[in-house]
Amino acid sequence: MNKESDLLKLEETNVLNRLAKSASQTAIRVSEALDLSVQYVQGNRIVKRQPNGEIKFIKTIDRVKAPKELKKGAKLCLK
Repeated sequence: MNKESDLLKLEETNVLNRLAKSASQTAIRVSEALDLSVQYVQGNRIVKRQPNGEIKFIKTIDRVKAPKELKKGAKLCLK
């Protein structure tokens, strides 16, 4: 890889991150306007926020490390 392609990938990643954040914020605003609950990840927990502001912890998430022997294009299967 050369520096130019690495820089382009970094810029693409930054754009995708900004778009994802914007989409998430919009979805949360719409859900709140419709009095719907919102679920999101906070740290290592799944959290549900009710329209009245009440927060309920749904589940704790176990972090799993990816195996080092993964190759580009490998297929993953969740259990």
